[in-house]
Formats: sequence, C-alpha cells, structure tokens
Amino acid sequence: MTPTEDVQDLAAMSELSFLWLEITSKCNLSCSHCYADSGPQGELYGNMAYDDWTRVIDEAAELGCRSVQFIGGEPTIHPRLDDLVDHANHRGFEFIEVFTNATRLGKELLGCFQRNKVHVATSFYSDDPVVHKQITHGEGSWQRTVSGIQAVLAAGLPIRVGVIETDANVGHGPRAIEFIKSLGVQNFGTDRERGIGRGKLVRLSGEEERYDELCGQCWKGRLCVTSSGEVFPCVFSRATRLGDAKSGLTGILQSVMLTRFREKVRAMNERGGTMSTTTNCNPEHCNPSHCSPGNPGCNPAACSPVQCNPTTCSPLQCSPTTCSPLQCSPTR
Repeated sequence: MTPTEDVQDLAAMSELSFLWLEITSKCNLSCSHCYADSGPQGELYGNMAYDDWTRVIDEAAELGCRSVQFIGGEPTIHPRLDDLVDHANHRGFEFIEVFTNATRLGKELLGCFQRNKVHVATSFYSDDPVVHKQITHGEGSWQRTVSGIQAVLAAGLPIRVGVIETDANVGHGPRAIEFIKSLGVQNFGTDRERGIGRGKLVRLSGEEERYDELCGQCWKGRLCVTSSGEVFPCVFSRATRLGDAKSGLTGILQSVMLTRFREKVRAMNERGGTMSTTTNCNPEHCNPSHCSPGNPGCNPAACSPVQCNPTTCSPLQCSPTTCSPLQCSPTR
C-alpha cells in the first residue's frame, strides 16, 4: 500500500460518504431471502418521523456525504418518499438511488425521480414468473416488476438490476440476465443470497456479526439508518448497533465501536478470502456488469459476474470510467 493510499484509507475510516436510509420496514412482498426481514406486517414508520429523516439527511450533508440510497422494506410504500428525495436533492446529494421491488412505480413518483435525477435499483430472479413468485411470495409480482422496469426505462431513468440466486432459482441467472437485457436493461449484476435476516439458514442462539456475509466495503465511509432509528455500519451488519440516529451521526462516526468494526472489516478484506467475493462490491469498486469488451483495458474473462473478485477485477483489467463506486450497492 502506498502512502497516498494509506492516507485515503484513514480518511475513509472516519468519514461518511454513502448513506443507506431504510425508511420503512413494511413491504408488499415477503421475499424469502430478505436481509431486513421485512414484509406486509412490518411497521410503516417505525420510530422515525418525517422530520427525523430530514434531520438525518441534513446532518449527513453537513458531514460531506453526497450519496444516499432509500431502501426498506419497500421505500415506495412510505407516503413521503417523494418529499425525502426532493429534500436530499435540495441538500446537494449528487447520487440518489431508490432500491425498490419496482411493483409500485406510478407516474407521480417517476416524475419525482425524473426531476431529481434519481437512480433506480431492483432485484430480479427468473424469466419464469412461477419461480419469481416462489421467492417473492407475491401474486403477480413478476409481471408488476417487469412493468416497473419498463416504466423506469421509458422515463429515461438509470436502472440497475441485481439477479439474486437462492435455492429456489439455482441456474436461472443467465436466463434472467438475457431476459432483462431484452427489456433494455444495460446495468445488471449477480449476487448470492446473504445469510442475513430471512436468508439465515440457521438461527443462532446468540446474536453475532456475520462478517462472512459482508462484501468487504462497508468500512469505506458507509452507514445505515433504519426506521427504528438504529444506526448500523452496513445494511448487512445487523449485530453492530452503533446508536440512535436521533442523537446525531457525528458522535457515531467518532465512536470506538464503529472504528473497531471498520478496522476489522478492512483487515479481513486485505487478507483476502475471508470476505465474500461473489458480490459486485470489491476493493476496487468494480461492478462486473460494467466490464465489457467495448471498455478500454477491460478483460471480460476477469470481469465477468462469476470471476469478478478482489484478486481478478482491478483497474488494470477494468476501465475506471465504467467501474464506479456509486454503482456498488447491496442487493436484497
């Protein structure tokens, strides 16, 4: 590691550069692998009122954060998602993304996304509606998600689609990707089911952090605020409770607990092999869906969804103009 890289890493250890806002734990679907364990029975608002969310956005902006993702639950269920998006844009956030199941995207909400230059992200499972429903447990969810993706594309909004492999859709990845490509989606990737929330194969008797389920990038200036008001280092790090967002983010960023978490994840990531490497998030922010033969300097054999990992996907093999850290976000 060069001295410059070391200085950059030290800065990342204490900064806030990317913020996940889980604005509701309620969802109209009940996906079998949901890391947040959300569903129709989830609370719409939790402990965070609208003013609480705007204060979090304001403080994050003052701390220099310019990237935010609204997530849930299903964020489009929240009655004031449009106002929160407007507020984030007003406060100078340069990258605003909404992670949605794409089943509830009406014209008014899409209009909000257009005026605020919102990016949209969603998950997809199969070109087979029956298999898709087996995972989402929602009647007609496949057609509604497909219609939502088409509506986003028609609105001219950037969209990325993550194809998540679970026990129910093993082997469907290539077919699913070909299908979404036929819709016009250009930004896509693959990931595995995470052992978090409903994705746990075994419920542990004692709560402990699942470091083996992390992508290895959550030490780089990231925080997650949930609708309960709790703050976590990452959407997947549910055992490391950092505090209450209503008490402010500044103290949390300076906390010993966050520092220790980030140091541990960084060290594990640098050793290699201990963190998952099947995710789109790797040390060089390389999203394999952005690596194609048409990108200068990119080796498609090394930057495929299967082969992309911290040791094979790097700036030497992938064009830095196409591998953006802003595209590195978790799939549910």
